[in-house]
Amino acid sequence: MKNPVVFSTLACPHWPVATVIARAVEYGYDGLEWRGGPQGHINPSASRTERSELRKAVLESNLISAAITAYTSFVSDKVEERNTNVDELKRYVDLAAEVGARYVRVFLGELPVGQKPTERIHDTIAQCLNVAAAYASKHDVSVAIEPHDDFVRSESLLPILERVPHPALTVIWDVANAFSAGEDVIDSFKNLRGRLAYVQVKDGTGRGSTWQLGPVGVGAVPLGQAIGLLKEANYTGAISVEWEAAWHPELDPPDVALPAALQVIRKLMATPAATV
Repeated sequence: MKNPVVFSTLACPHWPVATVIARAVEYGYDGLEWRGGPQGHINPSASRTERSELRKAVLESNLISAAITAYTSFVSDKVEERNTNVDELKRYVDLAAEVGARYVRVFLGELPVGQKPTERIHDTIAQCLNVAAAYASKHDVSVAIEPHDDFVRSESLLPILERVPHPALTVIWDVANAFSAGEDVIDSFKNLRGRLAYVQVKDGTGRGSTWQLGPVGVGAVPLGQAIGLLKEANYTGAISVEWEAAWHPELDPPDVALPAALQVIRKLMATPAATV
């Protein structure tokens, strides 16, 4: 399937799995990006039965599980903490393989206030991700870095990607995250396109401390330009709508936001690349 459009279950923290799947079908989505963690819809504590039932329900609904999102950090000075996160990531890889998800989303971690990434930190992160990527590849799963926190700008990921050339380490292009950090959409795509896992989409206004989320298609994020770049590059991966209702309850509810966002994305995808 070329460019399946999915949504993150971050949008609907209170919906049970069965409702999530039913709504995805009702709205016309192609699949789901499952939120992990203790508050998510699926995590490594799930039983074998729960994993099997989730995989079966998704397949029977003609949907895909694009990814599962893990919450990780690899920047600690303590080896034990880093190893604990690597072990947790491995459990998510096992989970993804069992439910049929291609990717496990990871965060690199948040540095102490005022500290900047250094070569030592790059080396530390790379050591963890080399282990994780090798493990993931044995299970036909890929690890996907989401640019976030101190690594939100695409250029900050390049030293890590260079240190981990393993094909099972990929990266997510979160168009709005990069935009809100002041990065040009062309620069983001240029830096990430060679290792792209999938694309996350949201919208909003402002940059830096003035960034504010809003409905997809009515903000300042150049989504049309981003999708145009993807088309020109013959990108075939997933596009995931990331409606952050779990963290921002002031946003429109998912039954309003998700169908509207899908309509915007479908329209942009149907527009010739040269005109968006």
